[in-house]
Amino acid sequence: MENKKLTLYRILFLGLALNFLIVSFAKENLVKKSTREHEQIYGLTIDDAWYDNIELKDVIEGLKTLEVRPTVRMVMSREIEPAEYVKLFRAVKEYADIMVCPVDSFVMKNFKDTNSYLKRFEDSYEKLSPYVSIWEVGNEINGTEWIKQKPEVIIDKVSSTAAFLKSKDEKIALTLYCTDSPHQDMMEWAKKYIPTELTESVNYCFVSYYEDDNCGYLPEWESVFKELGEIFPTAFLGIGECGNTAENATQKSKISMAKRYYQMPKYHERFVGGYFWWNWVKDCIPYKDNEVYEAIKSYRR
Repeated sequence: MENKKLTLYRILFLGLALNFLIVSFAKENLVKKSTREHEQIYGLTIDDAWYDNIELKDVIEGLKTLEVRPTVRMVMSREIEPAEYVKLFRAVKEYADIMVCPVDSFVMKNFKDTNSYLKRFEDSYEKLSPYVSIWEVGNEINGTEWIKQKPEVIIDKVSSTAAFLKSKDEKIALTLYCTDSPHQDMMEWAKKYIPTELTESVNYCFVSYYEDDNCGYLPEWESVFKELGEIFPTAFLGIGECGNTAENATQKSKISMAKRYYQMPKYHERFVGGYFWWNWVKDCIPYKDNEVYEAIKSYRR
């Protein structure tokens, strides 16, 4: 009888151990999947510069005609209240996911402290959260040249906003500005100023890069995203802004640059694309017979 009981206990023990291993393996795979696998983002940027020349229906028509559902980065103007964006967000949401930027880097200096910055996001959340998939809590935050605030002030504003939105179970993105200048290295800035609590909480870390601002310099993107992936260990990575914005930009140069970004290879296991061409409405609407629109459509999936 004792031998039978011993055998039974061994069977039960082995069964429990096997079950534990199966559950552990499943959890490990789930964690890997949640941090490493993500549908690629096909991003476009829409700001407020087109209202006087282009109809909303034409913008929506351009979104409807795309072959995949895009993620539209909506850049809000400081002087426009969040409630005034509801109509636009509602119309866009039907044909695109929305990543919202309530405070662009060039107007961040107008929000003098953490409370005023956080309030802008709280007000935006109250009015626009039903339409938003991702919140850009900080845009080009290392661009202290034009933000004109100390890094510590910028980080406090962004960290408080990130904590608020994460408490609402929202997805958040952080964008850094990349440059060819070794004196403005975004990696060193990020390591020096961005706390671990923030690097480990953001869902997306994006890079803003404009060749026009950097004499046509092309970064070694594989190296950039490798290092960025180490600083942000669980965030998905991508390009947060790009575009051909120089005064002498031609149709040909826009087409060439659009293809270069939207056809980028997967530089990192967590690279999800993005791109978010800055002047999408200006460059691509109306969309019919528009070669820039077609170039952006041809992104790598």
